[in-house]
Amino acid sequence: MIHTREHTILLVSDDAELCAAARREFEAREGGPRVAAVRNVDAARCIVEDAAPAVILLEETSATPASEGPVAEMPRLNSVVSALAVHAPVVVIGGPDQESELASLVAAGAADFVERADDCLPLALQMVERRLRQAQEVADARQFSGLNGEAFGEVLRHEMNNPLTGILGNAELLLAEVRRKNDGRLPHGGQQRLETIAALAVRLRETVRRLSQECETRQHPAQ
Repeated sequence: MIHTREHTILLVSDDAELCAAARREFEAREGGPRVAAVRNVDAARCIVEDAAPAVILLEETSATPASEGPVAEMPRLNSVVSALAVHAPVVVIGGPDQESELASLVAAGAADFVERADDCLPLALQMVERRLRQAQEVADARQFSGLNGEAFGEVLRHEMNNPLTGILGNAELLLAEVRRKNDGRLPHGGQQRLETIAALAVRLRETVRRLSQECETRQHPAQ
């Protein structure tokens, strides 16, 4: 049994039936995770820091911003997932043509992909369950292991994965846009992506410093 009472699953979907089924699955468990649901990514961005989810379950059709604009300005799915994955791993339910778009994020361990089908929810929930188990293992390692050996490696992986994913995702999107335009100019939104990359790099540096300090303190406590 996974003790996830302090963990939250954030559902991002406008499919009421899917949200209800996911809620029933997890809230029926004793000591199960808290489930929060929003209809689109705009709403998810507003609450993701406060909700501090352990896992985000995103239905691809909800990745379009609530305020619709020209098609050319709509964000790509990998951009949306990359931004959310800074906060927590993302399990995406999407069409078969979108799996390749998320390949780098899946390879980096920041996302999982489930092809949309009538019976896809059980598989998506299994992936959410696996992510919850990983989050609990990290929490247990922090509390009980003294950050030694394998446990320290798991904590380090978990702590560094999110900012690395954000750096990778934003850099890849910016590079792809620069290559597409090939005019020597910073593309639309490029400055914001560079600022995000810089901020995540600082966060990564601070994470390494903090974990190194904590490990050193535990290994050589003051006499």
